[in-house]
Order: sequence, then C-alpha cells, then structure tokens
Amino acid sequence: MTDHLIQLKDLKKVFYTDEIETHALSEINLDIVSGEYVSIAGPSGCGKSTLLSLIGLLDVASTGNYRFKDQDVSAIARNERARIRNREIGFIFQSFNLISDLTVAENVELPLTYRNELTKLVRKQWVDEALGKLNMSHRARHFPSQLSGGQQQRVAIARAIAGKPSILLADEPTGNLDSRNAEAVMDILDSLHEQGATICMVTHDPRSSRRASRVVEIFDGRIVADNRISAGEKAA
Repeated sequence: MTDHLIQLKDLKKVFYTDEIETHALSEINLDIVSGEYVSIAGPSGCGKSTLLSLIGLLDVASTGNYRFKDQDVSAIARNERARIRNREIGFIFQSFNLISDLTVAENVELPLTYRNELTKLVRKQWVDEALGKLNMSHRARHFPSQLSGGQQQRVAIARAIAGKPSILLADEPTGNLDSRNAEAVMDILDSLHEQGATICMVTHDPRSSRRASRVVEIFDGRIVADNRISAGEKAA
C-alpha cells in the first residue's frame, strides 16, 4: 500500500452559532492509503463524525489542506465536491437513509443516475453486482419497509459500493442494529476490505473499532493516538 488517497494537513473546523465558537477539530494530520481499513474511534462528541464529513466532502474545513488522490480539494466549488463524492466516495450511514417509495434496486441505482457517462445497462449491471455481493439479489423488488434492519443496512452498503468508489466511509454502521446484525455487518466490511476496498469507519464501539487494521483515536477534536492492529490483536 503506497498510494496516498487521503492527505489531511493541519485541518481545523470551527462552528459558529450566534457569538459562540465551537472548535470541533484542531490540528488534524492524517494520511490514508489505498487498501487501508481505518477506524476513527473516540467518545461521543469528540469530532469523529465531523472529521468523516470533511473526508467525505460533505463539509469544508475552516483552515488546513486536504488532498484527495493528489488533488487539492480544500476549497473547490460545491458542484465539484458533489462530482467527486458521487464518483469516488461511498457512504454508509447509521440510519440507512433508504428512500421508502423506491425498491431495493432503485435505491442502489439512485446515485448512479447522476453519472451521465453510465448507460442504463451499465447501471443495471453494477446494481446487480452490488446486490449479489451483499446476498440481497432476491430482495431487489422489495421496498425498505419490507426488510429487517439488518437487510436495510445491507442494501445501504450495496448502494455505497455500486459506484465502485475509491473509499467507503461508514458512520456508526452498526448503531441501529442488534448484536447479531451488527456482527453480520462488520463481517461484510471485513470481506469488502479483503477484496480490496479502502474503508474509513467512525465508531464508538471498541469491538467494532478493533476489526480495522488501524485505529485513529480522537479526543476533544484532536488525534491522540494512531495505532496499527495486528492480526493477532484482532483475534484477541
């Protein structure tokens, strides 16, 4: 693994409400290379999700530099951020974010419809491939309300990987699941990583965190530890 995918240098994020400044992140320096499985861990309110939003180009830093695939994306226009998000980044959210009146297949296909270079046939092929990886092909014509929570998260993961992104960003992906379904989702992420996916996951659950090969710990908006996890430590 030598290709730098994410390079953050001296990132800072400040939120302003009325006359109050909230320093959500300070002096964030982080590199992620292609093929890594990184967990961002820490207590609630420490800045994990804010950092993931910056990495995912859902928000912009107050100061600092962000390079994505060696392109400076620190201050690019909103439409260019949206273009990169749609083509390069797959999102997995705690709340699934499926659209209730679309079928499973239509939910997975939706982000692909914004990519004009993809024909309808290619979109269908990619949707079928993604649902197949998640063992959800038999539910393609069902609606989210007809699925269990675990199945809905599988569909959300299929949607995230359908566009063949450079990185998957998972924000508390097991937060709304019981222990059995949570374990199943973590097994899926493990499998995707073994197949070559680059994953960056936010979690406050130490058990989920140790499934990654690298754990970045955040406290009060700062990185306080950055450790690689060996196969033996994962097993333990």
